[in-house]
Amino acid sequence: MIFSKIVLVLPYRLAVGLGRIIGSLAYFLVKQARLTVIKNLEKSFPEKTAREIRSIALDTFRNQGKNLFELFSFPKLKESDIKRLVKVLNPQVMEKALSVKKGVLIASAHCGNWELMGAALSASGFPINVIARRIYIEGLNRMLVGFRNSKGVRVILRSGQESAREILRSLRHNEAIGMLIDQDTAVPGVFVDFFNDKAWTPSGLATLALRTGAQVILAFDIRLEDDRHEVLLSGPLSMRVTGDNEQDILFNTQLITKEIEQHIRKYPSQWVWMHNRWKTRPS
Repeated sequence: MIFSKIVLVLPYRLAVGLGRIIGSLAYFLVKQARLTVIKNLEKSFPEKTAREIRSIALDTFRNQGKNLFELFSFPKLKESDIKRLVKVLNPQVMEKALSVKKGVLIASAHCGNWELMGAALSASGFPINVIARRIYIEGLNRMLVGFRNSKGVRVILRSGQESAREILRSLRHNEAIGMLIDQDTAVPGVFVDFFNDKAWTPSGLATLALRTGAQVILAFDIRLEDDRHEVLLSGPLSMRVTGDNEQDILFNTQLITKEIEQHIRKYPSQWVWMHNRWKTRPS
């Protein structure tokens, strides 16, 4: 892709700065996305003023622009660059989870730059897999998978039984699997509370935790003012196991979603408010 080649010839800091500019332009030019972001923010933060909402909305676009340019800079970033740009604050959380020898499920969300987070965890020596949706533009799909693989992140593309076998194999080998469970997508899920409304939320992570006994930890990327990053790990979480799988899955998915919401409340401009999170409604 021409875009990828242009990003690669730019100095990294310049590329990230250009991403901020592109994000600002998108805020003003892409009306429907801007209106969606503002509507979702108003729904989620009714206590904020119109000026505060617009400020968060603009920063949301800027941060997503930076994310895009950071991702397309992956081919030129060495492991030492990743370690310089991203600090994993508490790796002992992952170490403790892996010590149980049942694999680790990383519950996360589209906060900060989640792609850099995966790269940083891999650079820290952890066996990282991520579950991702296949993009049906084959060239772009290969490129994105290649970006992740180049940073030691193994990609498991959702594909029914085949991907299920890969997930179970990875857990049996005591590897970590990252799952972003903060979007309304066409996957098995449950309705849980998210910013005071019911949101259809993927339940696969909670289901896997009950089935395999894998440890569950939380991981969030935080963008700093100078565009370096910190990865915050917490857990392992205590999953409820009562024998009532349906209720346990609902309870545990709600538990994780509450943690995601609390993080987003701290860093509202670092989440993807363009996403129609409440698209699916309870019948």
